[in-house]
Amino acid sequence: MAIHKKNSLTWYSADSLETAGVKHGFFMRRGGCSPQPWASLNLATSVGDSRENVIENRNRIADALGIACDSYYDVWQVHSAAVVQAQRPRRLDEKHVQADAIITDKKGVSILMLFADCVPMLFYDPIKQVVAGAHGGWQGTFKGVAVETVKAMQTSYGSEPGDILAVIGPSICAQHYEVGPEVVLAAETHFDSEDNVVLKKDGRTYVDLQLANQLFLERAGLRHIEQTRICTFANNEDWYSHRGENGKTGRFGAVITLGRDD
Repeated sequence: MAIHKKNSLTWYSADSLETAGVKHGFFMRRGGCSPQPWASLNLATSVGDSRENVIENRNRIADALGIACDSYYDVWQVHSAAVVQAQRPRRLDEKHVQADAIITDKKGVSILMLFADCVPMLFYDPIKQVVAGAHGGWQGTFKGVAVETVKAMQTSYGSEPGDILAVIGPSICAQHYEVGPEVVLAAETHFDSEDNVVLKKDGRTYVDLQLANQLFLERAGLRHIEQTRICTFANNEDWYSHRGENGKTGRFGAVITLGRDD
């Protein structure tokens, strides 16, 4: 992973995607204009922050990455495994599609996904020139959103899983993700004890969503998977954490694009 700074913004990029020349980033919460409790680079209009602040923050990210301010395509994330194909940017006055993953082969479209503990995943197929982004909360993770994203890339664009580069971004780590029986049941439907997705310590149960999504991607045939290994809960000064801030917080962004449509 590499860290970048520009105009007060800070973001991480993945080594594999950086080497491939794909514009992308996992953006820290710093450098925006939003006040508390969303301070400061909040990218979501659904958490109480003003629309004007969110637009300004999104524009700052566009400037940092060198992409068009009106190139974003985002969705209304609903903790599903639904995947949508983006043919063009979403207009600000256009209703969101409900989904938790986006795929595209279009230049001029910048995929934007929003997070505050859930697992960000970015994908790039250098052969078919396809990018994707996915959002994996516990429900989406165990519904198979990672696998469904790969399947959609295969079906829509002919991607081969072995060609796809995947990156798992900052999210809550197992150490801080204590869960109840509903989440444990969902996890144990897919993983055995030796997978170490479900962990028990001192009478408490924890789930490793980062590892779960990696294992799902490996099962789907991916060979190139990069992990940031950053915990949003433990690093709440840099990343929004829904659990760490009792639900009163903003959303940071994961962005990936094939570039401008020149």
